[in-house]
Amino acid sequence: MPAEARPARDPRRTIAAYGATAALGLAAFFLYWGGVLDGLSWQRGLALRAVAPDFVERDLGRARQIPDFRLPDRFGRPVSLSQFRSVDLLLVNIWSSTCPTCREEVPELAELDRRLASIGGAALLTIAVEQRWEDVAHYFPRGTDLRILFDGGNAVAKGIFRTERYPETFVLDRRRRVLARFDGKRPWHSDAMLDYLRSFL
Repeated sequence: MPAEARPARDPRRTIAAYGATAALGLAAFFLYWGGVLDGLSWQRGLALRAVAPDFVERDLGRARQIPDFRLPDRFGRPVSLSQFRSVDLLLVNIWSSTCPTCREEVPELAELDRRLASIGGAALLTIAVEQRWEDVAHYFPRGTDLRILFDGGNAVAKGIFRTERYPETFVLDRRRRVLARFDGKRPWHSDAMLDYLRSFL
């Protein structure tokens, strides 16, 4: 008995099936990449929040200007703020050896200092509310280049910067006006922080 003849396929149905499959594939692709982009956006948002300052001066006409001061460095040599007059952006980090958070951020500050040197026009200065280098030397790796001044009497930290907690970090422009202030530890060595600081230059 002859085999039954199979009906010919309708080409329109075949095209529709391929189209539906392609549409499902595209939908899955866009859903996947949408999720990836959402994840990246969320991570970027976290990074930006981590580097957000606690204070930003919106009106430079009212910005507080830091007067010149002089403090000893690790070798006992006097260093004044005016010695950094060629620096467009100066970060001043004020810390204490009795503050655990301050000690934790030392490696990141050292890395930030190195990275700032690579972009030019910016520098980092740290002020320890301690008497001398011997009080804090054990917190730093041998051969550190981090600039550290000593303010044992708190004349600069409290008297000029009006520091209320440690650590505090101030962003100063070329005229030494306070542009921003960070209270507490930040991811100083991160790309997000470097991008934020570049925005002032």
